[in-house]
Amino acid sequence: MQALGQLGSGMGSGGMNSGGYGGFGGPAVLGRGVGSNTGARAGGDLGIRFYAGITATFDSGLTGFQINPDGSVISRTAKGVDGVIGAYGVKRFRRSQLGLNYQGGYHQSTQKLFNGTDQSLSLFYGTQLTRRSQFSINTSAGTTNRPIGVPILAGTIDGNSAGYTVPTNELFDNRFYYGNVGLGYTIQRSARLSFGVVGSGFITRRTGGVLFGFNGANAGANAAYRLSRRQTIYAGYQFFFYNYTRNFGDSYGNGFYGGYSTILRSGMTLNLSGGATRLESLGLRTVAIDPVIAALIGFSTTQEVYYGISYMPSGSATLSMSLNRRSNLSLNGRLFVSPGNGIINTSRNLSGSANYGYTGLRVATLGASVGYSRLSSVVGDHQSFETIMASGSASRRISGGFFFTATAGNRKFLQSSTNNFNRSSFFASFGVYWSPGEIPLSIR
Repeated sequence: MQALGQLGSGMGSGGMNSGGYGGFGGPAVLGRGVGSNTGARAGGDLGIRFYAGITATFDSGLTGFQINPDGSVISRTAKGVDGVIGAYGVKRFRRSQLGLNYQGGYHQSTQKLFNGTDQSLSLFYGTQLTRRSQFSINTSAGTTNRPIGVPILAGTIDGNSAGYTVPTNELFDNRFYYGNVGLGYTIQRSARLSFGVVGSGFITRRTGGVLFGFNGANAGANAAYRLSRRQTIYAGYQFFFYNYTRNFGDSYGNGFYGGYSTILRSGMTLNLSGGATRLESLGLRTVAIDPVIAALIGFSTTQEVYYGISYMPSGSATLSMSLNRRSNLSLNGRLFVSPGNGIINTSRNLSGSANYGYTGLRVATLGASVGYSRLSSVVGDHQSFETIMASGSASRRISGGFFFTATAGNRKFLQSSTNNFNRSSFFASFGVYWSPGEIPLSIR
């Protein structure tokens, strides 16, 4: 559910002030710090938190990559049990920061097609090499066969990766594997000016015979100028490419962007960015055959190789605020180029979300998210898929280190003029977890 702009992701996601020159902090504030939102929860940085638990689950609208005898796509309801272990949190050192989100487990249900392991990892490490330079590395990896219903994908994916290097618009509850590694380096040239370079590589593989995966990479450079203690402007360039498996074609993009970040008040930040992307794509598209030829061969359409150049706007808007010491709220919107969902390849992704989190002092935590996404193909035959989604979670201390947890959510595909995929899925779980610590457990 989390979302940040693709082209702006090279700026980081905010974090620890690196000190800078004469206590001024330089451009490190507002997205230039040694920091990330990986592992963060409402209530502040409390170190690394470990947990383990067992939950009862209910899923409806499960759609595997199979068909019924009548030719329709299968849709199943399942009850099951999950065994889960995990860890999350942020650990700050004098000159560096470590952020971790991990959850793994095994799912056993009444529908054997959807049994198996779910694994998700997001890891960030950033360090201040010298007074003027910083380095960061982040990685995400995982696998699941319930991308719509499994709660772990909502809680362990860094927003900088969601939708760009991590599949988040899957049509089927079908197993996929993903992984990515990103590097960043920033040098502070003066009290106000800094420059950075970023790069990453990523991979996704889907089971299901004809569902395609992709390989990709991106690289870019950016500059940030701090106007005041509360305001920063930035601009940059990014190159990326997607190469597809089980599907003919690839895409290359060159993008420029600019942005503005400001601290509106203590605990509230606003980040706006916008830009444009020049996209070169190679793929297949369906075309009509001349009626005379069609009458001879019995086919009215065929496929031809397509090469095209298109120009697309891109942008993002993020408002993050701490409502008080125990709760936070974020509002996000973005438009970017996506590698697709295994049915359509290079696509335009328009999405938005709102996320709320509350961490009580000793007893309970609450979380809620709502979101919208529209994925539209930009290569080959036009297809689009729209989804709306909502989820909530809660945990309450039972005794000592034991907590009762509950999660529930719904995701609905909206029928469009280009397809009849009208699907609604619901998931819910409740269980008991164990985790040491005084602060209530926060399971998303």
